[in-house]
Amino acid sequence: MRYLFVVFAALLAACGEEPLPTSTTQLAPEALKAHSDLFRKGVEKVTDGVYVAIGYGLANSIMLEGDDGIIIVDTMETEEEAREVLAAFRTLTDKPVKAIIYTHNHTDHVFGAAAFAEGNDIPVYAHESTSYYINRVVNQIRPIITARSMRMFGNHLPHGEHINDGIGPHLGITPDSQLYALPPTHTFKDSLSVNIAGLQIELVHAPGETEDQLFVWLPEKRTVLTGDNIYQTFPNLYTIRGTYYRDVKQWANSLDTIRELGAEHLVPSHTRPVHGADKVAQLLTDYSDAINFVHDQTLRYMNLGLTPDQIVEKVHLPEHLASNPWLQEFYGKVSWSVRSVFDGYLGWFSGNPSELQPLAEEEEARRMAELAGGRDALLDKARQALANQDAQWALDLSDHLMLLKPDDDAVKTLRADALRQLGEKEANPNARNYYFTVAREVADGLNPAFRTQMSEDFLATLPIENFLQAMPALLKAEDTLDENVALGYAFRDSNKQFTLRIRRGVAKVHTGIDDDVVATLDTTEATWKAIAAGIQSPATALAGEALDIDGSTLSAMKVLGYFEKID
Repeated sequence: MRYLFVVFAALLAACGEEPLPTSTTQLAPEALKAHSDLFRKGVEKVTDGVYVAIGYGLANSIMLEGDDGIIIVDTMETEEEAREVLAAFRTLTDKPVKAIIYTHNHTDHVFGAAAFAEGNDIPVYAHESTSYYINRVVNQIRPIITARSMRMFGNHLPHGEHINDGIGPHLGITPDSQLYALPPTHTFKDSLSVNIAGLQIELVHAPGETEDQLFVWLPEKRTVLTGDNIYQTFPNLYTIRGTYYRDVKQWANSLDTIRELGAEHLVPSHTRPVHGADKVAQLLTDYSDAINFVHDQTLRYMNLGLTPDQIVEKVHLPEHLASNPWLQEFYGKVSWSVRSVFDGYLGWFSGNPSELQPLAEEEEARRMAELAGGRDALLDKARQALANQDAQWALDLSDHLMLLKPDDDAVKTLRADALRQLGEKEANPNARNYYFTVAREVADGLNPAFRTQMSEDFLATLPIENFLQAMPALLKAEDTLDENVALGYAFRDSNKQFTLRIRRGVAKVHTGIDDDVVATLDTTEATWKAIAAGIQSPATALAGEALDIDGSTLSAMKVLGYFEKID
């Protein structure tokens, strides 16, 4: 009872506290334009034998020069960019590539790898979980991640609307880009000490922006390569393209571990390097403190019962951090981070009971229109808000109008104009690019998703299990609620066999072929991967010798027809 009283008293005291001081600095698009200077294109020498290529794509690529070879740390997002970077490195040395190191799994760090290998059998070092995360994006959530990434990075925007991407000049992926990530061949759990080309290299697991993140420590050069755990902008503790929860407390702890090295040189995989032990240490301290501040203050207000919307109004970096050039909101945002921390601990429910059984979107839109005096009156209110430069309210109202009048050109124009008005004033490139891209989707019918080019050689490096395990999430369940049917797969090149079973709206894949399959697809792993990747059509494969059906062809095609086709 005494404990409850103490807690209650503490809550009462906290409710009377003044809100935390807020930063008065409001970034403008002009600041984002100035930020572009960080991405001056070229190769910069960090210290003897350490060079970083900046401005060739979203991420940096780093070359370590040893006695008889070079090591490449992070490999750009496409083979085309990687070849350009390699050519720049070749003006410095013609030593062969002895190894590749991935700091983590993100596209802009791994998908140019084959170009650096130049057809040679090159060892690839990474954390033991990196392959899993690469495969997860390629096989399971590629369509939605591609669409949202293209919005966030502004790949479809003209110059002017697109300024830069905050951590790099642009994401250099187009429908014609070649992506080829080599699978890791040397992995570790906590740390790995290796000597490559006469260089002593320490690889240390340092989860942060990703769970598989590592840093590269060169003790003889007092140089640390930090991957994406630090770059010159407030960190993306949550990314609007979508991600699983990034454990921000773990991220801050990883930065503390890096600080303890006492590095003279810090080389991030985005933006420019930092020199001087004192400067590096202070930077890592401030960056870690900023992350801890957002985490801890969010938890503080969560425990006082505040909702995410309310916490966003409370949590702002203190001035000594908010004024730090490395903590400006050119990539992540404090407000997005607050929401992510809340969701990471408590999930989607804010605690407000009105969220438990919300009205269907269309019903809420209909009632909102009634309050306004009708659908046309609601449109007038939205237009008035836009005329008054109240673009966020106009956008909110357009959510309802798009449900009520989805084919009305006036509504589409209003929504696109509201998005553009928000984008024009926004200095955060992720938000800015998203606003402008969705405006083009609404007004012009732009489709931000496209299928990138993946060679059959690259597909061969991915497990066939991943392609099959991705199928249940494509099932059109409503068409199969009365079905209990199975289809077999026999891969003649690997002798692997599987059953894909649909049972009343749920699909499952398991090894072996059940006795009651309606048919068995007899093919090769390469053929099925090419079909799944859109490189080859099932009809073409079936017309040749690449795919045979043992059993009823009609039944097999019916089963496959229950799954969404991803273009």
